[in-house]
Amino acid sequence: MVTPSPSVFLFIGKEKYLKERAINELRSRSLDSSSGELDYKVLHGSDTSADEIINSSRIMPFFSSKRLIVVKDFDKLSKEDTLKVAAYIKNPNQHTCLIIDSDDASILKDEPSIAGYARVMRFAPLSDNELSDWIKKYLSMQGKTIEDDALDILKESNGAQILNLSRELDKLMTFIGKRKSVTGDDVENLVGKSVAASAFDIASAIGDRNVSKAISIANELTLSGKKPYEIVGILSWFFKRVLKAKLLLDAGDTEFSVGQKLRINRRSAEEFFTHVHSFSAQGLESKMKVLLDADLGIKRPRYRASLILEFAIIRLCF
Repeated sequence: MVTPSPSVFLFIGKEKYLKERAINELRSRSLDSSSGELDYKVLHGSDTSADEIINSSRIMPFFSSKRLIVVKDFDKLSKEDTLKVAAYIKNPNQHTCLIIDSDDASILKDEPSIAGYARVMRFAPLSDNELSDWIKKYLSMQGKTIEDDALDILKESNGAQILNLSRELDKLMTFIGKRKSVTGDDVENLVGKSVAASAFDIASAIGDRNVSKAISIANELTLSGKKPYEIVGILSWFFKRVLKAKLLLDAGDTEFSVGQKLRINRRSAEEFFTHVHSFSAQGLESKMKVLLDADLGIKRPRYRASLILEFAIIRLCF
């Protein structure tokens, strides 16, 4: 067994905040403060090549004991380039610390042997309980606490991405000032109505085939700062969850179990499952197709994005 080399790190997973923190820790340990950017380089898999990664890694450091090269979105490299980098990992430059940042573990599937030459670190999204604990700890370090309903709304609005949550928490702490506890009203006043609540309102209007109400709610979201593509994303997120819940229930799960798996807010669980029971699986798949068409239409604009959104809502209602 080859001893893992500290010259190469594989950062695998979708939790960007924890990755960035780990990169910054390695940067502070590896680089001399006087080196500035000379011994630090960030590359992106979407616009680099194996040759550039390898050549950058072979340059000797200017001032520090090691250079630090970070390759983000490594999974976007071509298969050929991935194999070239895998070959480099087996015989890396000991004067360079190479960090390969990838959402998935495809490089290990293609070349499993490199796990013996690199230090593999996994950054999976936190579970619901872990996420709650992380938020509470983040606030407690600043002498703050958070109420349960505020916690639920915050997680719904930002998902499990700690990077987004950390930004919102910083804004919330500024917003509440000297007050110690973050409330649900604080979150809604600062972040806006929760994603789920907005989606519920539009979905209810769609279920009632009330086109004017659905469009009115979408317009309110637009006025609050949401872009048409974001509203399409909110609706896609919502209907995907409803469909997943319906399939889980059909497979024998209980509503309680489904609620835990999908992180359904306790306050909105009853309304959520009302929607689950009111739409058919076929109808949900049809609505997701409408939203996919709208998303593509907004990204390849022939018409105004707001017009594409309104047309999609009309289609969703019938």
